[in-house]
Amino acid sequence: MSTLLLYFFRLLIIGSIAILFIGLFKPEWLRYRGKQPDLLMTFAMAFGLFMAGFTGASKTYYMPDANISEAAKAGVNISEAVYSNDMSAIDCQPGSKPGEAGSSDDEKTEDGIHFSVRTPSNYKDTIAHPLLMVYAPAGRDREEAEEHVYLTSEATAAGFIIAYADHRPLSPESVVQLAEIPKMIQEKWCIDKKRIFLTGHSDGGTVAMGTAFFNGTKHIPAAIAPSAVGMRSEDLEDRNCVKPTPVMLMHSSRDKLFPNYGKEAIEWWAKCNKCMIKTYKASDRKVPEPGKAWGWENYYKQELEQKSLDLKPGQPLPFTTPVPGVEGCMAYSGCKNGVQTWYCEGNDPHPEWPGRNKEIINFFKAVKTD
Repeated sequence: MSTLLLYFFRLLIIGSIAILFIGLFKPEWLRYRGKQPDLLMTFAMAFGLFMAGFTGASKTYYMPDANISEAAKAGVNISEAVYSNDMSAIDCQPGSKPGEAGSSDDEKTEDGIHFSVRTPSNYKDTIAHPLLMVYAPAGRDREEAEEHVYLTSEATAAGFIIAYADHRPLSPESVVQLAEIPKMIQEKWCIDKKRIFLTGHSDGGTVAMGTAFFNGTKHIPAAIAPSAVGMRSEDLEDRNCVKPTPVMLMHSSRDKLFPNYGKEAIEWWAKCNKCMIKTYKASDRKVPEPGKAWGWENYYKQELEQKSLDLKPGQPLPFTTPVPGVEGCMAYSGCKNGVQTWYCEGNDPHPEWPGRNKEIINFFKAVKTD
């Protein structure tokens, strides 16, 4: 149903553009009952149709299906954590952190970004908890982001404190502003600052990933699990590598908004994490026919064509192996310090959260911070 609505709203947008051009070049075609609208009226009609289509499409784009909605309803409930023995040590002095157990929905940064915090129902203010920060996709607020990823129940059951932030239009400044939220949470709740983890979908995934390599924020996350990121190789080629960072990158082979961006992004991370990756050399190419000119442009053309085949959706990445027990996820080997570098490919449209919540929690729990 949501797909049909999306097509309908897209048709409204196309119709608005058509009316605008007709009004400019063939206004007589818009004549109705003998009356021809003037240019102002034509602009008003086109603008109204465009806004109706744009608003409807943006809302429908992230509308989950019925099965996901049921999971979301259960996933936003706060759970009771099972505190393990290694989490029993006192890390915060009793009463030193004013944050309360349960839900807090009215948190706000100095830049006016609203965010919410969820703790285990049996939250202990003396135990340092891992923090899972979730950034919202485009046009979504913190409440919609929570319903979109439905991570609250599993995260709090695993002893995490989880937070959700409103979306901000993407820019280097907004990424830095959003990256301030974990620090603010540490001031009110007992957080293990060495176990801050980031995730998010679409723009939210891009924020999580950008935070991990921006100079002023790269120290914050211990690991990231971005989904449907809007960064590709050309966006990353001038970025300096950071210290080896565990990455679980999720992307869909059917993502039409950011087609194949995920594979290009994980290749960059694999290179930065010093994993085994395929290198493209002249020896890998076909030897030119004797006496036939073979310029540099031909060499690079073949290299790019080969790399395009290697990164083709649905094709296993070179030098990766399946992650045991995790369907659709491939892991690089030989990464420095043994950091996990995963690429998980799904087949849902761009708007849909991949639903790998259990795998995300387990991935973060396995991160070594010593």
